[in-house]
Amino acid sequence: MRTTTGTGRRGTSAEPAGLTVTKGGDDAQLVQRLRVSDPLAFEELVIAYQHRVFAVAARMLNNRAEAEEIAQEVFLRVHRAIRDFRGDAKLSTWLYAITSRLCLNRLAASERRLAREDDETLDRLPGREADAAAELERHQLQAALRQAIAALPEDRRIVVVLRDLEGLSYEEIAQALDLELNTVRSRLHRARLELKEKMEKFFT
Repeated sequence: MRTTTGTGRRGTSAEPAGLTVTKGGDDAQLVQRLRVSDPLAFEELVIAYQHRVFAVAARMLNNRAEAEEIAQEVFLRVHRAIRDFRGDAKLSTWLYAITSRLCLNRLAASERRLAREDDETLDRLPGREADAAAELERHQLQAALRQAIAALPEDRRIVVVLRDLEGLSYEEIAQALDLELNTVRSRLHRARLELKEKMEKFFT
C-alpha cells in the first residue's frame, strides 16, 4: 500500500517516529499497564478510544466496513508498539496520528479509489424526534455537509475532521499529521472556504 505525500508533511509512515504518550494522569498509568501486558489494560484502551478512532476513520473513508478495519489495525499497532514510546505526546494524539496515516494510506491505494462509498455510515447520527418536515431537512443538511466534506482533497479533509469534528488543537493536529503548524492553519482555512461555498449553494 502506498503512502501519501503533501506540501508541508515531514513524514508519511503510519506510525510517526518519535510520537509518544504523555507521562501524567490516567493515560500514563494505562500506558505503563500496557507495557507490562496487564490483561485488562488493552480492553480498557479499546473501550476508551474505539469510538473516536472509528469516527475519524468513518468520516475519512465514508465506508463503515473499511472504518472498522482501520480501527482494528490502529489498536493492533498500539499493542505492538506501546513499549517503544517515551512519553512526549498525548495518548489520544498518538492514536489520531496512527488513524490518520492509515486512512490516508487507504485513500491513496488505487484499489480504494475504485470502491463505492457507503453513504449510510455518516448518516447515522443521533437526534431528537421532530416532525417529518424538520427531520427531512435535518437529514438533507447532514447529507450535504457529509458530501461537502467527502469532496474535499484528502489532505484538507483530515484537518477538518480532526479540528472541527474531533476538536483537536492546531498543535495536536500538527503533531498527529507530522505537519508544520502553518501548514495545518493554511489547509484548514482553504477547507473551510470550500465548505462554506458548497453549503451556500445548498441553501440557495
